[in-house]
Amino acid sequence: MSESYRVGIIGCGGMGGSHARHWTQKPQTDVVAVADVNERNARKLADEFDAKPYSDYESMLSEEGCDIVSITTWQNVRAEITVKAAEAGAKGILGEKPMASSLGEADRMLESCAQHGVKLAIGHQRRFTPQNVEARRLVTDGAIGTPTAMLRRDAHGLLNRGTHELDEMMYVLGDPRPVWVIGQVTRKTDRWERRVRCEDRCAAIIAFEGGIRGTYESDLPEPGLQGDVIYGTEGILKRGPEGTLVLLNSHSSAWQTITPPPVEVDQYDEFISWLDGRIEGHRSGGETARLTMELMMAIYESARIRDAVELPLQTGDNPLDLMVEEGALPVEIHGRYDIRAPFPEQTN
Repeated sequence: MSESYRVGIIGCGGMGGSHARHWTQKPQTDVVAVADVNERNARKLADEFDAKPYSDYESMLSEEGCDIVSITTWQNVRAEITVKAAEAGAKGILGEKPMASSLGEADRMLESCAQHGVKLAIGHQRRFTPQNVEARRLVTDGAIGTPTAMLRRDAHGLLNRGTHELDEMMYVLGDPRPVWVIGQVTRKTDRWERRVRCEDRCAAIIAFEGGIRGTYESDLPEPGLQGDVIYGTEGILKRGPEGTLVLLNSHSSAWQTITPPPVEVDQYDEFISWLDGRIEGHRSGGETARLTMELMMAIYESARIRDAVELPLQTGDNPLDLMVEEGALPVEIHGRYDIRAPFPEQTN
């Protein structure tokens, strides 16, 4: 039988509310406390879920004895909070994406959780969508032969939306080991995303074991990449309308439309089962999320050193920050702006 778990939420914005609603829907979990530096946001969320509000997350951690901590803050403070939650005795931590703002921060999170016996997962929820679960099954079952290439296209920044695209790419391909990365970015504006520097444009090629190539682009000019395709030696698999998949392979002379079956669990169900000891791991566990973080930082590092980057990546700092601070990406259009949480001067 599943245990009952006390849940605390740190970060009371939109994602904090989403986590609170999902945890409240599970019979095994009870949201008992929420924390946010904005006391008004904390009180609003606390009132909605009959929880205790805090403006200081460390006080919440020390006073509430939370078994599960959801960390839904901006990524630039997520590592510090994860370490504090692990030290405070949480059994499990569910963070949001991206895992952190640098690979070094991600490693700090993993090291602290390992030291204190804490289970860590990151909210790459696309690993639970019926379309992706069925696509992964088809690919790993050989429906398109050996996969050779996968294309993904998005907008609004690598650490913002790209984290989902790259994680989804690895998941659908069966989580192959990445070998090297080559990438390019531009940053002519002073662009930020939740107080972390963000590039204007980005493109990359990722080489996976077995010769699979992943192609990713973000915010590039039109015409756009057909960013929903997987090619294999014996077929092609694409996203279809309304959550379907379309498949062309040697077993059929025409495109087949596949309606994926429902997925019975979400990331919260799987997290509870993991804490209960009924399963060995979480499909969005910390080590898996770290690999997505490594790929993003390797794209930046490739742009910084102007060469391919072999993995594992050795640079712990965020290479985009390094490029800006070294003067390699001078701002040509002045005026800082944040694409998700406007700076004060953006609202004036």
